Amino acid sequence: MDIPVFIINGFLESGKTAFIKDTLKTEDFNDGSSTLIIATEEGEEEYDDFELMKYKAHVENVENEEALTKDFFIKACDICKAQRVFVELNGMWKLDEFIEKLPGFMQVVQIITLVNAETYDMYLANMRQVMMEQYKMTEMVIFNRCTKDSDRAAYRRSVKAVNSRAQVYFESSDGSSNEVNEILPFDINSPEIEISDEDYGLWYMDAMDNPEKYQDKIVKMKVVVYKPKQYIKNNMFAPGRFAMTCCEDDIRYIPVLCKCDKQMMKALDGYRDRDFINLVAKVNVEFCKEYNGPGVMLYAMDITAAAKPEDELVYFN
Repeated sequence: MDIPVFIINGFLESGKTAFIKDTLKTEDFNDGSSTLIIATEEGEEEYDDFELMKYKAHVENVENEEALTKDFFIKACDICKAQRVFVELNGMWKLDEFIEKLPGFMQVVQIITLVNAETYDMYLANMRQVMMEQYKMTEMVIFNRCTKDSDRAAYRRSVKAVNSRAQVYFESSDGSSNEVNEILPFDINSPEIEISDEDYGLWYMDAMDNPEKYQDKIVKMKVVVYKPKQYIKNNMFAPGRFAMTCCEDDIRYIPVLCKCDKQMMKALDGYRDRDFINLVAKVNVEFCKEYNGPGVMLYAMDITAAAKPEDELVYFN
């Protein structure tokens, strides 16, 4: 029988131990099932043996990655007859490598990354690539210990730039939840939205998250041409920009889909992949297999030549 594994990821003092302890007290997990906790680092907060007994939980401490062998996992699960496993993962360890070490009967069902908002800017400045790697496979990111000065919108963008599917939540220092309203650098209420070169990344993330906001809007922006054969035969192309998500080694193309009538297809013929164009298009929200659901579909209204911007890359801040 497979054992579900919940991986709680994050740097030291990001609140992983407290999160697991609180989770064990919830109705969904306080059901009498036996829980194994694999703790891979020692922080300020510790597990209380009495509390663990109350919730049928057992802790195995591991500080050396080499100790994570198949035999270790089998024995650790056998000791407490584990019915589920929480992993308090060292934020400096590679998540994908840890998952590869799990035996077949241990199935990862959820990955959550915790972030201490008080130290986030410091980690972002000094260990950005390591932090971005944490986001790539996670399903949920929780920023805790937020204050009134925490730039929630920027924090959310830093996650979404790497993993657009991740859910992002915020908790204040007092433990209360916080919503974040993105302040956009263009007028979302205008029927025509002009997106500057430096703002494409912000528009892209907002359009992917909230496509309905752009229904029937006309957007004007400078984009790169990309004409995959499978799109061209359907009178479509994929305009977009190249974006830096975390470092110079992690640059990706972020396109939207655009349909063209005969006139616009003729105009597009004059451009090659990676040429810059000025695109004017109307937005419709449609189901697209490329988006795995409803998303922004552009309908080209005008295509003209454009000079390369001063910086060909876009960013998410």
